[in-house]
Amino acid sequence: MPKTTLIFAALLVLLGVGAFATTSSSTALLPAYVGIALGALAGLALAFDGARKHLMHVAAVVALLGSLAPAAALLIRAAQMSPLALGVNLGMLTLCAVLLILMVRAFVAARRAGQAA
Repeated sequence: MPKTTLIFAALLVLLGVGAFATTSSSTALLPAYVGIALGALAGLALAFDGARKHLMHVAAVVALLGSLAPAAALLIRAAQMSPLALGVNLGMLTLCAVLLILMVRAFVAARRAGQAA
């Protein structure tokens, strides 16, 4: 799961940096900040095998927060957003939500495998 998290982290960083390059707005970097946090956690999980479970659970919380923030922004002010802001928020919501779903599925599979052994 850490390798998958690294891929999603890179996509979030690309989304944020691309939006920032287009608008020069510091808020456009929010997906990049979430991506950096996820990338750091995934890198640590790869480096420290004993702490992998805990680090990936923290990464799941970051992915959850990364899903909730743009969802709340879209619910509150989607009509007032520029097309770019709307796209960035939808992109961040989608990437974080898909990552969270993949993580939950991996956690459930690991739990079942542990109980079977």
